[in-house]
Amino acid sequence: MAILFDVIWYISIFGTYFSIWSAAGDNVSVSDETIPVPDGGRSSDLKMLPALGRAMREEFLLDPEFLQLNHGSYGTYPKTVQTVLQEYALRAERNVERWVRRDLFTELFKVRSVLASYLNTDDPDDLVIVPNTTGGMNAIFRSMIFSPGERILHFSTVYGAMRKVIQYVMDTSKGAVTNLQFNVTYPITNDDLVESFAKFLNENERADAPIRIALIDHISSVPGVIIPIERLIPLLKEKNILVLIDGAHAIGQVPIDLKALDVDFYITNCYKWLYTPRGTAVMYVKKEHQGSIHPSSISEDYRQPSNFQKEFFWTGTIDFSPYMSLPMAIEFRKTLGEDLIRTYMHKLAVDGGALVSKVLGTRVLQMEEQIGYMVDVELPIRDVDDPQVLDPEYWQTTFLDRFNMYAAVHKHGGKIWVRMSAQIYNDLTDYEKAAEIFTTICNELNEKLNDKSICTLTLD
Repeated sequence: MAILFDVIWYISIFGTYFSIWSAAGDNVSVSDETIPVPDGGRSSDLKMLPALGRAMREEFLLDPEFLQLNHGSYGTYPKTVQTVLQEYALRAERNVERWVRRDLFTELFKVRSVLASYLNTDDPDDLVIVPNTTGGMNAIFRSMIFSPGERILHFSTVYGAMRKVIQYVMDTSKGAVTNLQFNVTYPITNDDLVESFAKFLNENERADAPIRIALIDHISSVPGVIIPIERLIPLLKEKNILVLIDGAHAIGQVPIDLKALDVDFYITNCYKWLYTPRGTAVMYVKKEHQGSIHPSSISEDYRQPSNFQKEFFWTGTIDFSPYMSLPMAIEFRKTLGEDLIRTYMHKLAVDGGALVSKVLGTRVLQMEEQIGYMVDVELPIRDVDDPQVLDPEYWQTTFLDRFNMYAAVHKHGGKIWVRMSAQIYNDLTDYEKAAEIFTTICNELNEKLNDKSICTLTLD
């Protein structure tokens, strides 16, 4: 019976692929019409977008009174993407049987084709769409069969959820698998980081405890630093170490060229910086590994070896509408211009960080080449180990309930930093307002210690 179902599935998929290839020729064409907007009206609307800056807030669903400097955590999407999201949701509800059983696989192939072009990889079947980077990491790490003594390499700035995934692997191996942490403290130049990493690899090369896989951020979360992965990847490949890139913050923030990177695995969240709804991420797996990688939610299509596309296509019933909105998000970016988006947001992050650090009398954490759209500025807090300062609930309450704003506060290298995200709907006045808020908070925290604040507001 299982064989019969497989035969039926392959026949249906062959028919789907044949219809795509017949329409597009020998190569699937990735054009602006790969997924037509259901009402056909969005493209003309996009040509009338306002200028970048606060006027662009009209295109988003943001509360006009809320100061958002934390776009990097959860993202948001423009109204044009929301329209497509709602239209696909309605399409599914009108005839869910036709949508799931007949149309969905074809439509997802089109979405993956758009993403393949955007990420510069030849075969859309090397990509699967997953809800988030954490889910993709679980799929990869929990699919791998480790041998006793093997190690997992990661930076000390690894994202917290990924650290827990690695811990899970170690715990379930009953000590047979261990981790190896490369400690990095910013500020540090890229040259010094690469040199230190190369030395670290050489010093930790052991035949009895080989490094099986390295998890490297493309852009770390806190602090928000672009890591020169194109210089680290060759060092790892020279030693036959599998390379897994956590690109959670990458797509939409930095160009990604999967052909040039030539890594084993790459996962990136689309909802953070690409302007898609939350619950959209893309995972790349090199063909030679696809037979061993299964989704973290095992469903009825599980096989060994894995049928990569089939297993990840259906992990259970979900709303696929967010996935369908991906092409419109890319179209929105094309209309604005990728270069314009990147230039504006990078400059805003650099200038905004310089402004806030000047007001606070502190410093920016990153070198300019390490800044994408996020910048970290030191907060002049005297007692960096004050339990209140280290309590996330304090910052959430203070920022949200008192000041109606948000930015990400964290501790790194014995200092307290605030990570601010630049976006096309922000301008420098947002950073001026943030500097005033940070000044007030720092003064109050320092005065609690009967200490005169060193925060002096100087917006000259």
